[in-house]
Amino acid sequence: MKKVCTILIFVFSISILLFGCSKEKEDMTEDFGLEKTKKIEVSSVENPELVFNVIDNKDDIDEFVNKLNVNKWSIVDIPSNITKGNIYKMYQEDTVKLGESNTEELKQIATIITYKDSPYISFKTKKLNFSFKVPKDVAKYLSNNDN
Repeated sequence: MKKVCTILIFVFSISILLFGCSKEKEDMTEDFGLEKTKKIEVSSVENPELVFNVIDNKDDIDEFVNKLNVNKWSIVDIPSNITKGNIYKMYQEDTVKLGESNTEELKQIATIITYKDSPYISFKTKKLNFSFKVPKDVAKYLSNNDN
């Protein structure tokens, strides 16, 4: 009887472990933290200081993040013969630390650089730099979102 109880406890423990590990893969936008974005500035690579579009409405930002389809991006090396297009600078509120007041100052969390007439982007954060191939509809959306 003791042997049977030990085996049942072992099988039960393994099944709990396996169910916990089988959690569905979450949307990658949560991994990048894009759902916390408060403002997006769009500018050109030729003149990055000139901002020609600002997205700061919560609904517009949510639409922008959803249309990125981050879960369909694949990491690639970007060909050297293509030219850069637009820069998307993404901002969120700074983390309020214990004892500090909330200043609601925005800090840049990520930069997306598009490439003209191609499905490639560079995604940069403070410490990471990735190159991705994005679906054609995402590349088209990013190239049309510069006005």
